[in-house]
Amino acid sequence: MPKRRYADLHIKITDEGDPPELLIKMAKHLGFSLIALSVESFHKLKLLEPLKKLGDDLGLDIAFRLDLRPSNPNDLKFYLRKFRRKIEIIAVYCHNVAIARIAARDRRVDITFYNPENMLSIFDEGQVSLLIESGHYVEVNLSDLLHKPSDKQARILWNYRRVLGNAKKRGISIIFSSGSSKIIDMRAPRELSALASIIIDDDLLAKNAVSTTPMKLVQANREKLGPRYVQPGVKVVNEW
Repeated sequence: MPKRRYADLHIKITDEGDPPELLIKMAKHLGFSLIALSVESFHKLKLLEPLKKLGDDLGLDIAFRLDLRPSNPNDLKFYLRKFRRKIEIIAVYCHNVAIARIAARDRRVDITFYNPENMLSIFDEGQVSLLIESGHYVEVNLSDLLHKPSDKQARILWNYRRVLGNAKKRGISIIFSSGSSKIIDMRAPRELSALASIIIDDDLLAKNAVSTTPMKLVQANREKLGPRYVQPGVKVVNEW
């Protein structure tokens, strides 16, 4: 049986966080095979390109991710038109129902993630149905729990259990990430998997949520960005 490979698809590069070189080295130390470095501005991606070499030297696969936090649906559509074919992963922070519905419906979005404190009001049956149809991935970030008082942590865990229990039953793909921008907040795959197991109450699905599921997303998107991709189910095999 091949060795399980682990991924953290949400390591944030911010001005307030640690240098990306430190984050990359820590990810390798923790045992990840793949990470995604995320930014909220597409223009910052150019600064990250040289980090691919560091990842190669360490034996760590690095993908790039754009986190969109649109103020309205029109902004979201604009960003998707502009950037979809330029980056491996596009994630949308769904802070209200309007953004959540548009993001869940649009197949150009890969990942939706939420504020767990108001998630119950957004992640209703309508949202679930759209996510099933589009095939999007729903992400849970450990950073939502860190540095929160115990009463808020308990409420967040309760909200996630209710929402993701339904998502699991309906076959929606779930991934767990650190959402960290500092090495002190990063966690090993085993710890992320333990959090996933607590929330979704399924050990195998919890392991997959930090390994095969995020790996599958990145692999599929890289194929879509390749020169032979035409549309889902159609690609160029040979050129005459």
